[in-house]
Amino acid sequence: MRALKILFIFCASLLISSGVWYSGVGAAEKNVTMKDPLRGEPFSDPTKVYPMSPEWMQQGIKYESWAEGADLALALDQQIYPAVLPLVREYEKKTGLKIAVEEGTCGIAAGAVSRKSVDISAMCCPPGDGDRLPGLRYHTMGISSLAIMVNKENPISNISLTDLRKIYRGKIHKWSELKNPDGTPGPNTDIRPVVRLHCKTRPGHWCLILAKEDLFSPKSMEVGSIPNMLSQVAALKGSIGYETLWMGTTYGTKDKVKFLTIDGISPQDDAAVVSGKYTLYRTMNFTTWDDPKLEKPNAKKLVAYILSNLDKVDKSFAIIPAPLLRKAGWKFTGDEVTGEPN
Repeated sequence: MRALKILFIFCASLLISSGVWYSGVGAAEKNVTMKDPLRGEPFSDPTKVYPMSPEWMQQGIKYESWAEGADLALALDQQIYPAVLPLVREYEKKTGLKIAVEEGTCGIAAGAVSRKSVDISAMCCPPGDGDRLPGLRYHTMGISSLAIMVNKENPISNISLTDLRKIYRGKIHKWSELKNPDGTPGPNTDIRPVVRLHCKTRPGHWCLILAKEDLFSPKSMEVGSIPNMLSQVAALKGSIGYETLWMGTTYGTKDKVKFLTIDGISPQDDAAVVSGKYTLYRTMNFTTWDDPKLEKPNAKKLVAYILSNLDKVDKSFAIIPAPLLRKAGWKFTGDEVTGEPN
């Protein structure tokens, strides 16, 4: 009996380590995707709603000074703003509505929603649990790959995801510890990891590199803004950072930084991003109100207009539209993407 028990434990460990587990007598074979322990969650639970006070629940929409006299008020993240502003103005012209638009960060957009000062917001991060407010609905515009960038003079062109994480965890210190696909090592210079740990309460974005802030090496150089991230990578020969493709070619740094491939896959390969082979990206979402006290038909119509005209968004913004994600098997809850393809 003891020998059979030992044999069972040995077989079970083999099944678990291979990602396959047989459950119960006569049960069907199940393929289990082993969770990456260093990767954060890409999305939050769409069924959770963050509780708010009775006073907040009774509060209506009240515009701030920048939107006074408008029919609709929008607070948009700094990448979504330039991408969709032409569509907003096109809709404004078609309808005769007066639409006020504020450009900001994810924090500014989320804050405007929390204060109930806008009809529509947009963020380049998936909502965190605290963003899922009562009566608020999310609509996904698309995703944009998160590119790993180094100084243009760095001869390294490819890095494995494993080594990328070792760099940010402080376990690889010099570029000479890495090699290009042809076997040539990197330069004998110190690696200078640059991080921007924005939106810490939200899933996705940099959390797809390392799940939590405390996993990043204390020797990493933390910056507070996108321009600072890009300027540091452009200025320091040993630096490494990350940003969306569009941001990486903005602020005049396109001739000073370059994008690395990850395990041979380019962040500019949309097919690889859509299929889930390239696993670093940001998620672009809009919000509208469903609460009868807050909702405006024109707000929902404007978001629907944007989402139905994504083919008009300039391709330089490198936003892969939601319809392509649906087609590739990404999971949606209503209009919001909430799961990666299997």
